[in-house]
Amino acid sequence: MELSEGTAWNRALRNNIFVFLACIINRIALFMCNKPGGSKSSAVPILINNLKGKMSKDSYFQTVPELVTASFQGSQSCTSEGIIKVFERADNYTRVKHCSELLPVIVFDEIGLVELSPYKPLKVLHADLEVETNNYGFVGISNWRLDASKMNRALYLSTPDLDVQDLQLIGKTIVESMEQQAKKPLIDFNSIIINGIAQAYYDLYDNLSDAPPDQKNYFGLRDYYSLIKSIVRNLMETKEKVDIYEIIRRQLKVNFDGILDGSSL
Repeated sequence: MELSEGTAWNRALRNNIFVFLACIINRIALFMCNKPGGSKSSAVPILINNLKGKMSKDSYFQTVPELVTASFQGSQSCTSEGIIKVFERADNYTRVKHCSELLPVIVFDEIGLVELSPYKPLKVLHADLEVETNNYGFVGISNWRLDASKMNRALYLSTPDLDVQDLQLIGKTIVESMEQQAKKPLIDFNSIIINGIAQAYYDLYDNLSDAPPDQKNYFGLRDYYSLIKSIVRNLMETKEKVDIYEIIRRQLKVNFDGILDGSSL
């Protein structure tokens, strides 16, 4: 499996790729639902870029059809006509090449928002998601579960929350990627500090598990990613010797502030 530079091979990403691969090969519709930053959107292009049919670099991937995507961006203003056109586009791909050579995959991003549409456009999916009639891959990406009439027609994947080790791996990968791009190693920002920040975020998230519903998910994984990136950028932009802990305190205030002050929790 080839990964683009700066990709953290964490548990959530591995789970998403494994299930996505099994589902599309067997023409089973899949709903990937978890919180923002859980590697849902990252898993899809990684698999698409690796499954190139006989042109694939991996010997196993050469035995499966090449994937071609028919993407659709969901929103609350979607209509059933727009969704039908995506399925028609996927049908057109099957007419170009045999299914043993080319496998269309419908990637329905933010499908949860479409469920909020007053036009109720997702009703057109009911027949197309049945295993007996599904001729291509289908993955719906959402931050929350859909209603039972949709979920019962597909496999539902919900990745567990990241643990401390996953957070540490992602933090180190972000730092290493930014160092390689800037060609400037950061001696001050070592693994001990990264591990400490990862543990602090994990403890914060754990403490908020008992908070009211409107505060429980106030701080998310993307706040953690942004914190690491902001610290690295600050260190790279500063030419003189600086106190890294002062930078960390400042960026904690920037990235974990608002109605709740996460920097003080």
